[in-house]
Formats: sequence, C-alpha cells, structure tokens
Amino acid sequence: MLTFRHICVGLLLAASCLGCRPEASSQDADGESQSDRPLLGEISFPTSATGEAQAEFITGVLALHSFWYEEARDHFQAAQRADPGFGMAYWGEAMTYDNALNTHPEPDSENLGTQVIGRMNALDNKGELRWTPLERGFATAVSRRFQAGLSLEERRQAYVIAMTNLAKVFPDNDEVVAFTAVALLATPGFDVNNRAHVLSVASRLEEVYKRNPRHPGALHYLIHVYDTPEFAPRALEQAKSYAKIAPASSHALHMPSHIFRHLGMWEEVAASNTDAYAASVEWQKRTKRPVSMRDFHALDWLMEADLRLGRLDAAGEILKELEEVEQEIARTGENSGRFGEVAAALRADYTAATTGSIPVDRPDPGHDMAGGH
Repeated sequence: MLTFRHICVGLLLAASCLGCRPEASSQDADGESQSDRPLLGEISFPTSATGEAQAEFITGVLALHSFWYEEARDHFQAAQRADPGFGMAYWGEAMTYDNALNTHPEPDSENLGTQVIGRMNALDNKGELRWTPLERGFATAVSRRFQAGLSLEERRQAYVIAMTNLAKVFPDNDEVVAFTAVALLATPGFDVNNRAHVLSVASRLEEVYKRNPRHPGALHYLIHVYDTPEFAPRALEQAKSYAKIAPASSHALHMPSHIFRHLGMWEEVAASNTDAYAASVEWQKRTKRPVSMRDFHALDWLMEADLRLGRLDAAGEILKELEEVEQEIARTGENSGRFGEVAAALRADYTAATTGSIPVDRPDPGHDMAGGH
C-alpha cells in the first residue's frame, strides 16, 4: 500500500527498531532478555513487582512517556495478567486514558479511565493490591485525575495538585518529576508563551535530562514546553536525540519536527514525519489494528514540508497514499475515525499549492489531527 518516496526505507528502519536493545537498558528486568520489546528510551523505575510484570510495566511507562497510549495499555494489561496484585499496573492503564495534551483522545476516554480507577479501587478495598509509599502516591494522584462528578478542568487541577504534593515528598525521583511536568503542561492555565510558566517547568525537566539523557519523558516534554519561536533553539539538542532513543514510537519520531519547524529546518521536518508515518504503519500492521489508526497527523506535517520545499510531486504521492487508505477502509468497513477530515484538509492544501489560489503559508498543524499518535 505504501507508494510514496522514502516511506519504504523508513518502514524498514522502524521494523528493525522493534528488535533493538539499548545497552544496559532499563527494559531488562532480572537479567531477562527483552530483545522483542520496542526501543523507547531508558528509565529507572523500581516498583514492588519483579520479573515479567516489571518488564511489561517499564515498557508501558516508556510508551506512556511518548504518548503511545494504545501500546502502553497493552503492556500494562500484560503486567496485570503476570501479577494481578501489582497496583501500579492499574495506575498505568488508567494513565493511558489521560491524553495529557489532547494529542489523540479516544472516544469516551474519560469514562474509560474512570472505569479503570473503579476497578483498581475495588481490588484495593478488598486488600488485593500492594503499594509502596511512592506507588500509593501515584495511585492517589491518578484517582484524582479520574474522580467522578468533576469537570475535566477540575480533574486536571486536582491531579496536578496531587502530583505537585508527591514531588515535594520525592523531589529527586525522575518519574515523579516527569509526570508532574506533563501534568502542569496539561493544566488549562499553563501558557507556553509565558516565560515564567515555561522556565519553571523546563528547569525540573532539564535536571532529569542531565541525569538521564535517554529519558523519553524529559526529552518529549522539553520539546513541548519549548515549542515556541523564542524557546525552540533550547530544544534542538533534545529534538535530535529524542527520535534516536525512541525510534519505535511514531510520536517520538514526529515530535522533533515541532522544533525543526520553528527553525525553518524543512528538510528535517520532512524526514521526521516520513519516519513517523512509516513507524505507525509498521505498528498498525504488526498489531493488526485498523488502518485508520495510522499516524495521519505525520502526513499533515509532511505535506506542509513538501509544499514549503516546492516538492509538488512528493506531495502528490501523499494523496495517492490517502486514496489507498480510503480503499482499505472501504474494503474492511472499519470506522474511519477522523481520517476523512484529515484527508480533506491535505487535499485542500495540495490544490491550493498547485493552483496558486493561496500562498503556501499554513498555521502550525498543531497536535491533534487524527491517527494513532
């Protein structure tokens, strides 16, 4: 189905990354080989679990840091099956419904998250789950995030307060710092154009980055917090690193283009999103998910880059890809999600560029178009 330039090469690279292992990676638990796990960076997150449950949990958290919610959920659920009493496996599953920066919210995600919390609390009330003090703090915070009877804004505010309090107790814990930072970014009052807001969050993430330059959360969230023309140069190093340490994630491959775009690095924007789309195709095929769950958001950015670079033929190949996806959706009868909306926007951009009806000077494509990542 892939027809346009350089996607095939990107697909091969994405497939090879699924078998890669970082040296001394935290994806190894108790000396077990984890060569079949996606390459998503490295973290240190000891918990009350061991063996398979801990290995699945770590992979889930790594995916969570790259907003790869569907993949993360698979691993957290696997951790529950391996160790039903492991409370943090339920925390992780609930967190996959947070959609922190509204990148690709699932229908009814708030209700689904609330259901997971209800199941977690029911097991906990029966004494069937175990927690360390740190784990209990995470569980309390996510319960606030999905507390019934509150608006989304009230839930996010309650969650950020709980995480901020947890950070006071564990100020040097990288996972607490990272999840507190993204909670702050998701707070309705946070303003990426407010220097005080930006620097207060970035300073803590920079500390995590210095301790662990392969931490996907530190890299990812620094790109988000620096995602303005003023601050973009500060994140160029992280942008170049993020895709390298987490090449299995479509979103991790895409995110550097947020910084490249501000700096006018259009060749790099095109390359990032070519790789991002290819990774999503590989994941969709490997997991046998619907074709509508591919990362069409990456194609939106790729179209803009191609048009900026005057590559009309390359941009036209994107339209051919959209046509083949439409044929596949029609053949399978699957739910197309927001694919139709994205396809229409991309076709309008191409038509405008090729007919000269308007200049190719689009606003930022943003964070929430469609697709899995």
